[in-house]
Amino acid sequence: MPPAIELHHISKTFTERNWKTFLFQKPRRTKALDDISLSVEKGEIMGLLGPNGAGKTTLIKILATLVSADKGTGSISGYSLSTQSAEVRNKIGLVSTNDRTFYWRLTGRDNLDFFATLYNLNGAAKKRRIDQVLQLTQLIDYADFRFMSYSAGQKQRLSIARALLSRPDILLLDEATSSLDPIARRKVLDFTKNILSIKEEKTILWCTHNLTEANEICDSLTILNNGKVLQSGSADAIRNRKLGQCGFSITVSGSDSVIMQQRDFKIVTRHRDGSSTWHVSAPRNQIPEIIRNLSNSGVDIFEVLPESESLETVFTTIVAKPHPGTCHVE
Repeated sequence: MPPAIELHHISKTFTERNWKTFLFQKPRRTKALDDISLSVEKGEIMGLLGPNGAGKTTLIKILATLVSADKGTGSISGYSLSTQSAEVRNKIGLVSTNDRTFYWRLTGRDNLDFFATLYNLNGAAKKRRIDQVLQLTQLIDYADFRFMSYSAGQKQRLSIARALLSRPDILLLDEATSSLDPIARRKVLDFTKNILSIKEEKTILWCTHNLTEANEICDSLTILNNGKVLQSGSADAIRNRKLGQCGFSITVSGSDSVIMQQRDFKIVTRHRDGSSTWHVSAPRNQIPEIIRNLSNSGVDIFEVLPESESLETVFTTIVAKPHPGTCHVE
């Protein structure tokens, strides 16, 4: 079975043209995406992380076939983005923060009725599907209220309801919680994880710069900056990894001089029983050798624990550091 989403070496450059560039200078070219490759498995929630201007929205638009890539290939459920765009659109649902695409004087139900017609739904089947998505998004009690009266959270849930009308396998959510208050944000997060992912078994690309929500609901993460993939892999792997090193705390009893002969050992705490806890930063595959060396030197080892850095700290370090290429973490 092919991955739900698969991209190989995708690049996209935009050319800025206005009256100033026409009269005084050459058009400015901005490389929004630079050799992007990633894969999202069926049923997975992948978080697409990056600061503003990283290229996240451009990538979402390419996956939604709203923009064509300059280079590279991609597929949705095995269908080519470039040659099978109609089939791709049948597989995806796009959710953005742009509520201007709704008709404000119409009710929620009337809005869905209009968009359902565009999906070639008619008659009893259309009415049944509208009721289903309203129930699913918990908007059935507000279905006959005008869209202009909806709260920000209700508007966002109606956007999700619209995306679900065609029964898509894959949902592309672009900054889905950016304008929501904490209570509305919590409802959208719970709905995405528990209903869309677990119950409905949707594949979800969750595009955000909110590290807390990405860490909470995503199965894997891809960090994007300046149009490049910097790291990708599971949330835990990225959090525990820092520039090729893993952090561990080792609690031991023995001579400090023997312990300090090991590379990258830093004292953290001295305990009343004579033991001490040290921080060591080293590649994961070197930890067994370090433990053997300590044991052979007469050092008693009481505890070895991995240390997890916050996702925010790791993200900041990764984005701030120059990266010549992509690093994938299993």
